[in-house]
This record gives sequence, structure tokens and C-alpha cells, in this order.
Amino acid sequence: MAESAPRINAAVPEKKSGSVFNTREEIDSTKTSELVLALCGPIGSDIHTVAKKLQDLLKRDFGYEYCQIIRLSEIIREHSKGAVIPATEYEKLKTLIELGDDLRGKHGNGILAEIAVGKIAFARRQAERKATTTVHQDRRVCHIIDSIKNQEELDILRAVYGDMVYFVGVFASLEVRVKHLEKRPMKTDKIWELIDRDSGEEFSNGQTVRNTFPQADFFLRTEFDNDAEVESKVERFLHLILNSRVLTPSFAEQAMYAAASAAGNSACLSRQVGAALTDASGEIISIGWNDVPKFGGGLYGASPSDDPTGRNDQRCWNREGGLCYNDQYKRLTAESLVAELVKGKFIDSTKAGEAVNCILRDSQLKDLIEFSRSVHAEMHAIIVGCKLGGNRVAGGKLFTTTYPCHSCARHIVDAGISEVYYIEPYRKSLATKLHDDSITENEKDEARVVLRPYDGVAPSKYLKLFRMTPDSRKTDGKMIRIEFREASPRFEKRLEAFPKLEAMIVEGLVRRKLIAEETDAQPKQEAQTT
Repeated sequence: MAESAPRINAAVPEKKSGSVFNTREEIDSTKTSELVLALCGPIGSDIHTVAKKLQDLLKRDFGYEYCQIIRLSEIIREHSKGAVIPATEYEKLKTLIELGDDLRGKHGNGILAEIAVGKIAFARRQAERKATTTVHQDRRVCHIIDSIKNQEELDILRAVYGDMVYFVGVFASLEVRVKHLEKRPMKTDKIWELIDRDSGEEFSNGQTVRNTFPQADFFLRTEFDNDAEVESKVERFLHLILNSRVLTPSFAEQAMYAAASAAGNSACLSRQVGAALTDASGEIISIGWNDVPKFGGGLYGASPSDDPTGRNDQRCWNREGGLCYNDQYKRLTAESLVAELVKGKFIDSTKAGEAVNCILRDSQLKDLIEFSRSVHAEMHAIIVGCKLGGNRVAGGKLFTTTYPCHSCARHIVDAGISEVYYIEPYRKSLATKLHDDSITENEKDEARVVLRPYDGVAPSKYLKLFRMTPDSRKTDGKMIRIEFREASPRFEKRLEAFPKLEAMIVEGLVRRKLIAEETDAQPKQEAQTT
């Protein structure tokens, strides 16, 4: 039976009789400790374990009285009436992926997140019914969404909940994920089929984990031999968002933040990439970004004081109306190839334009990066690092916002770098194929450069989670100690807006007949709670 739509009214704080009206106090009285934690990760990652750890720690250590886990796979089951879910693991997962795609195709790419919002709204309404006062009370509740697979699902949650939602990317190495799936059990060819499909389907309503995952606020690796390691990472994440302990960034978090900051220097028309190079101990030697080099060394725009008007700036944005030379020469190459095929009468001249567009759209030519005028971020960091750090570069680590391309791979190997950490995947890269003798994604291989997904606080949340406000750490010369069970989320959130935005989502679900309008009957609560 579909859940019915809750009627939502934000609780209005009552003004105490005889008190002087204080606007700030009135606003502050609507603060909430409520949290929404959305999980995302490639298939085979132990997302369910992380969800349960979050739930257990929030209840046990942080005094959250209500924590529900909302599994989007269960929502797919609920709203795919009549569908037969096979018993075998491969067929079950394959069917759930297809049913999820169908739901997005019928009702919009964000539909699973919208239904999850409806469940959160329902839980809020249930609490209002049980409340004995109309005065707003700060409820310590958390909603854990396991797990989103599409970009618009994330967009919906962020649009409704803003800073109240934290997006956690859960992952394990490919080798570990394969082992997890083999235990279910599944045949190797079926495992690789699911992994490939899960990472990024070629249509908008499909699963797009590869593109959605990099937008996480926190990246959490789960491939350890014991639960204590996972619990330690989950606990650190909770202390960061609840501001309940003094925590400082790791060397990796410092370096990746430096890399992401460096990306902002780039004026490349294709995309901005940043890199940071450290020595073997983690100390940052240099940063780099992708942009056009200039005579005498360095990149254009690196020192604005040298050219304040930009008159001498010869980057692509400032030449020939903003022409991307890489795209231009790829088109010229495709046109030259097609012209030869027409000349040899392999294709009709009337099909030439169509053939050029087909080559640029569907062939490996579209992935070429060789015609770019920019020095890549990794190359820039290595060049500057060699100038400043000399032999400290050998054995060092490179942190880059994007998986290194095959062109940078050879420079990484030549420089003697031992490890590379990245956030965004890069499908065009042939790094491990062209340099399989020197580069690997196998994290246990110490005889080659290891490419590793980044683990820790995302650069986008670095300052928000590590920067303290004045007097937030001490009072009267002593450190402020916060009881974990009374700790509040770092970002102040007020309840007034959320119910109204949830109501908009719920109304849309009612119109599409995905949930029924609220009645006196108590609708079934499907979400997992403890």
C-alpha cells in the first residue's frame, strides 16, 4: 500500500508571556539538529555496512533518538508492482537496475530521491502527531539514504535540504569489489557486466555513479579486514560534521585541497584541473593547473601584475573569439580523413558532413587531447616541483582532481612519483593500458606507480569542516568540551524552510499517484528504523 501524503506544518515557537521580544532568539529557537546523510558508491562497495555504522554510532554516541535507513532499492521494489524479482544474485541486481531505470524514465530522474523525501516528511509528521506541545523542539533525528545512483537524485536532496544533507562517497578498490560480488555468488563475466553498467549507463535515466560519486562531501574507503577501521572513519566523519572534537586535516586532505584550489587558476575552455605534488612524507612541494605556457617559463595569468590589462594574454579564451584549438584540429583531422574516403570513393560526397560528425561523436578521435595548447596540471606541478624540490620529487605523491591522462602518465613515471590520488575518473585515459609495466590500480603492487581514489574530506567542504569560528574552541582560557550526545551540526539549520520544500515534493508525488493523500489510517512505514 502506498504511503499517504502527510500534511506538513512547521511548529511555531511560542513567545513566553512577559518576555521582551528578541528577533534573534526567535530565529535561533527554530534550529534543528536533524541530518540527512546520502550515500553513493560503485557496486560491490560495502555501503550497507557504512549505513548501519552511521545509524549505530549516531544512536549510541551522539544521542540521536531516531535514525532511519531509507534504501532506494526497497523503494524500487515498492513502486514496481507486479515485477518479479529473481532469486539469483546477478538476475536480482540486474532486474533492480532495470526497474530503477524504468521508474526514472516514467517519472523523472530524481523520482527515487523524491520518494525518499516523502518518507522523511512522513516521519516528521508522525513526530508532530506525538508531540505534546506546539513549541518547536530540537529533534535529534537522522535520515540515511542508501544509496543514490543518479545525478538528479543528488540534486533533489540538495535543493530541499541544503547544508542539512551530507553526501558520502563509499568505495573500495576494484579488486575488493569483485571479491565481494564473487561471494554472493556470481560468475566473473556477470560481475564485470554489472560493474560496467553501474558506473555509467549511456542514457540520462540510467545509473551514473561514475559522474555522481566525485561530488561527495566526504570519501570513505571500506576495504579493510576489520570493522574497527571502517568505524574509525565513520566516527571521524561524524565528529567533523557535529563539531564535537578538535580535528585537523590529514596530509592527503591538505594536498587535495591545494590541488582543487589550484584548479581555479585555469582558464582552459575544456575544464579546470588542479594538482599538488608532495614529497614522500606528505609535505607539499608544488601545485599546478592546466593552462597555456608562455615564453620565459610559467603559464599565462600566473602573475596578473605582469599584465594587468590582459592585453598580452595569449590563452585560447583571448584569441580568435575564444577558439578551442584542440576541438578545431580534431575537426580538421576528421574532415581530412573523410575527404580521403570520398576521394577513394569509399563513401558518397553527399554523406561527407554526416560522416565527419559521426567520427567526432562516436570514435576515439573525439577523445584526443594531443592538440591542446595547455600544459596539464600534473605536468605543471611536476615541472615546478623539480625546480623547487629537486630530488624530493622522487618517491613523492601526486594529488590531482582528475584521473591522470595517458600523456601525463609518462611524466609521472619518469619523475619517480610513487602514488597518485584522484577524485574524478577520466574515461579517456589510457594510462594503465599504455604503461601497464609501470602503472597500476592494484593498491598492493609496490613495484609500480599506484593510482588510488582519494579518501577523506572533499576539497569543497575543507574550509567548512576544518575552519573554526572565533571563540569556538575556548572560553575563559580553557578548551570548550562538548558532550557528544549534545553536539549540534556544524552548520546552523532552521526548520522553517524544509517542511515547505518537502510539501512541494509530496504534492508532486500525489499528483503522479505515487503516494495517496493522507487519511486517518496510519500508513505503513517501510523505512528501516531502530
